[in-house]
Amino acid sequence: MILGHGLVSLAQEVRLEGKLVPIDVTVMDRDGNYVTDLKQEDFILTHDGVNYPIAFFEAQTTRSFTRPVAIVFALDVSGSLGVQVKDQQRAAQQFVRAMRQQAVCAVIGFNDRIHVYQNFTTDIEKLQQGFAKARNIGGRTRLYDAIDRAVTMLQRDAPARVDGRRVRRLVVVVTDGFDYTSLISAPEVIRRANQAGVTVYAIILPSYILSPQGKHRVPTLLDATGIVERTGGKTFSIDDQNYVQIFSEIAEEIRASYLLAFYPLSPPSTGGRSHRLKVMTTRPGVQIRQSRYEYSSALPSRR
Repeated sequence: MILGHGLVSLAQEVRLEGKLVPIDVTVMDRDGNYVTDLKQEDFILTHDGVNYPIAFFEAQTTRSFTRPVAIVFALDVSGSLGVQVKDQQRAAQQFVRAMRQQAVCAVIGFNDRIHVYQNFTTDIEKLQQGFAKARNIGGRTRLYDAIDRAVTMLQRDAPARVDGRRVRRLVVVVTDGFDYTSLISAPEVIRRANQAGVTVYAIILPSYILSPQGKHRVPTLLDATGIVERTGGKTFSIDDQNYVQIFSEIAEEIRASYLLAFYPLSPPSTGGRSHRLKVMTTRPGVQIRQSRYEYSSALPSRR
């Protein structure tokens, strides 16, 4: 099944059924360019190591933005990045305007606590007010708890579909990449994000060490957890690019992504078990990122 409206299409528009398991996929060549001309037959999906049929496929074919998205902006207000909130605010406003009415966004902050500054809205003025609430800077960092809260918000409060089309779920976290007081573990964040089909993007204010070979970025705890990689996202360093450039690249990623979906092997159960997923392509010399590498066959939520 292949969806239309500025996309590769068949005779009529098709809706994703609730029992389908969706996977968002980004493909890049060796030079870092997005590969956007692949078709359904160019992809291979394995389920627990066995080839499995792709039941649904969607690919953007125009430069205009048509994919509906739900985004939680998660701001580190523990002290490391609080001074940059105004820059974040301006860039996020431009990002949301570029999405036009296809994006519904929320803003949270985190230090010793998680602060919900603005729940999901398409109103840019309300989002601006949400960013402006990030004033109380200080305290320690609950990074993993904040990402988990964002995942929960996307599941519970964001629309699941717009005009019959699945909404892509994103967390954009702005942080120094370190966690000190979270209650949830990083592997559990990955599991929950994979189950919800949420992609995490990280914008990191990096630290560096000097060596005879030059200046090198110090790996952060967030780097080590694999939360970004295991949800199909990407990490950006704020000193290499400004916020506007980074948000523009995230928007380009959304435009360039593919949506694949499959029917689970068996009906979901109350217990459920974890299944491994891998997306490959017959196109040589490319790299693939996917929004989930596992899912549970437990009964899903009603959303």
